[in-house]
Amino acid sequence: MDTPLGDWQTEGEKGSVRIEPCGGALCGYVLNPSSNAVGETVLINMKPKAASEWSGNIFSRNSGNTYYGTIALKGPNSLLVKACALGRFFCSGNVWSRIAGKPEKQITSRQTSSEPRS
Repeated sequence: MDTPLGDWQTEGEKGSVRIEPCGGALCGYVLNPSSNAVGETVLINMKPKAASEWSGNIFSRNSGNTYYGTIALKGPNSLLVKACALGRFFCSGNVWSRIAGKPEKQITSRQTSSEPRS
């Protein structure tokens, strides 16, 4: 099953976000482009809602407000991010694109031997 875990470029290339597990949910953090360190939380407590869809809260850096929101995978490299206002009546969304993973991230499933090298 595809997951939204990883690094994403926001629509309009306004920034990038790293989505990671946080407790039993997913959270997204703004990535600092120079240090690759995570900063402000923008996706908050996103819990599974349906297949390839999660719901929770989205913090808008533009308005400083937090809204109900959803994220939904629209393919392995495409994530639809929607934020809703006015009692979830008015929703707007944009599409984020997955940032190609670095090789070291793709090796994480391989077991490493604890035996000393000869």
